[in-house]
Amino acid sequence: MKNLFIASLSVALLGCAATSHNVTPQSLSDGVWSGTLKSVTIRANDGHEEGQSDLLIASCKGVVRIWAGDGNGAYSKLGSNYVIHSSPDSHLIYFLDAAPKQPDWVEIQTYSLLEIDSETAVLQWSRAVNNRDLARSDDGRYFFSQGTTRLRHVSQACDERLVP
Repeated sequence: MKNLFIASLSVALLGCAATSHNVTPQSLSDGVWSGTLKSVTIRANDGHEEGQSDLLIASCKGVVRIWAGDGNGAYSKLGSNYVIHSSPDSHLIYFLDAAPKQPDWVEIQTYSLLEIDSETAVLQWSRAVNNRDLARSDDGRYFFSQGTTRLRHVSQACDERLVP
């Protein structure tokens, strides 16, 4: 009986070893990725609005910065303290931001980016905002946004203006 248990355990452990994956992390390809994010925002009162904005994702040696366009050629940096987790051609980028003195609002943004080839990537974005200073019944207390885009790799060089 003891030998049967040891044999069963050995087979189970070998099966686990055979199915484990050793994935070597890989950074997002250096350069600038560009696209137009189509999105929808869902508010606390179940209202929603659709929108779109230009998006730049700049990457340099594993450091990432994200920029939103205003439609007139001007861009502003989104968030700070980005965290990125990468596996081959697949990347999760996120940040958590809050009001500096008293966190009366908290925001979370996530970007799931899949590199299709050296020139193309697809992206899924989500955002959650909690305006803690508003009453729980207020329509602006919280909202969620989500969207997708296809990105073009418009530059393959590090751009120190976008990623210091």
